[in-house]
Amino acid sequence: MKKRAMATVLSAAMVMSLAAGTTMTASAEEKVQLTGLFVAHPLTKSVDEMQWLQEIEDKAGVEITWEQIYTDWDQTKSTRFASGDIPDILINATVDSDYTTYDGLFMELTDLIAENAPNVTAMFEEEPDTLALAKTYEGNIYGLPKFQGKWPDCNGVFFINKVWLDNLGLQAPTTLSELKNVLIAFRDNDANGNGDASDEIPLDFNGWFGAAYSINNLIGSWGIQLTNWAYDGYFAEDGVVKNYAVDERYKAMMKYFADLWAEGLINPNAITNDYSMFQSLSRGDENGNALVGVVMGWEQTDKFGPTLHEQYIPCGPFVNDIDDLATSEPRWTYDYSGLNMSGNRVCMSSFCENPEAAMKFIDQFYDAETSVQVLFGGITDGCVGKVEDDHYEVLPPLDENTDPGTWKWTSSMADNGPMYIRRATVIDMAQDMEYALNEREQYKEAIARIDMENEYYPQMLMKYTAEDTNNMAVMQANVTNVTDNYWALWLTGESDIDADWDAYVEAANAAGLQDILAIRQASFDAFRGK
Repeated sequence: MKKRAMATVLSAAMVMSLAAGTTMTASAEEKVQLTGLFVAHPLTKSVDEMQWLQEIEDKAGVEITWEQIYTDWDQTKSTRFASGDIPDILINATVDSDYTTYDGLFMELTDLIAENAPNVTAMFEEEPDTLALAKTYEGNIYGLPKFQGKWPDCNGVFFINKVWLDNLGLQAPTTLSELKNVLIAFRDNDANGNGDASDEIPLDFNGWFGAAYSINNLIGSWGIQLTNWAYDGYFAEDGVVKNYAVDERYKAMMKYFADLWAEGLINPNAITNDYSMFQSLSRGDENGNALVGVVMGWEQTDKFGPTLHEQYIPCGPFVNDIDDLATSEPRWTYDYSGLNMSGNRVCMSSFCENPEAAMKFIDQFYDAETSVQVLFGGITDGCVGKVEDDHYEVLPPLDENTDPGTWKWTSSMADNGPMYIRRATVIDMAQDMEYALNEREQYKEAIARIDMENEYYPQMLMKYTAEDTNNMAVMQANVTNVTDNYWALWLTGESDIDADWDAYVEAANAAGLQDILAIRQASFDAFRGK
């Protein structure tokens, strides 16, 4: 590698200089030698090719020998952690439970941050949730999070094919009954205009509880406010932690979806299709015909590809006008925390012999300009342009055959790296992110209805004792076994939800749901009192 070759050259120069009786002061002599590990995305190039990384090493006065891991880290890390075989700095390599499972292996960082990390300190002060995310139940800090405050408020967009609407003389639906009627029209007419009235799929989805692109995100039409994907069905209402899987409003939603299924309005393969099949179907057939009328996705070019994306527009949320749980103010999932923060981006070995130098280097990742390069690629690498101080431009991919999202993952640490992108930093985004931000204007009014005090439930910030964590894991597996065994049966009509409901709720509670809710409530109350 380049660094090792340079070290060899410098060593030879030192020998020659000493033999001549002179004193050599080389920059490499002054640098603190550290080791680092980065668990990378499969697309990501070698860290030794990232010029911005070399620049912050120089700035921090360190030289790091990197190990880059692409696959099987989850399978191999336990052996390495158990043996204590870890480098000084680890990026994207740990989860919260590692700090208790391997007690004593990782450095507690609180004092080091205060003395050596002004950028991290600024992040904690300006974005307090990042400090809550970083702290363990006991209040210690082992892993540092990231904050990339330019991502939107919600993960999923509900797209509808505008060309199909126009072909049939229809308007985008605004209520649940209108949505059903539009789906029926898509089913019964040659909406895509290819002469085959049977190849249209009115509605498609992917996954269920906590899935980003599942139709159960529409539970907001029944007034339930989901936040950060509501993993396993948990949400907060009036300050009380609940689970919508046993809520009467979920029952009502399932009846609506079962009716759509019975009408042949939902992709019959949606239950079993994996994500790649889900994506492929939305990109049409080999002749360029759109096949899907309504579907959730991240962003239109990502979801529908380069040729079909202009056919689709965002729609929803939908007013509930079909049952006695009707609400004129539908909700939409609020995902800002989950999209803009992640924990454990970087940590330090407790055996690091130069922790101050390591902390100063880590802090460089959280510099305003460096953070932009961590996410999108280096300025000197031609990935990002600096317009002026605190104003940057994401440049088109140097590889014209690569889309901006793929190029980002290829060029830098991207979302796997430590960073603090300030809200005040101006970034002219690539086209895909411009689309993503503009599409979500559709949901601003609904998202504004969230009561941040009593309905914002960021599961990622909740802290638990090791005992509670272990107990919840066991109970949740039992609860999930109940909830996952029913929804597809109800959706397809193989089982009657009215006949099953009471026994289903009783079984979920007997599996430990109420105990989980009690543990979560205590943590939520502690979080709200922070």
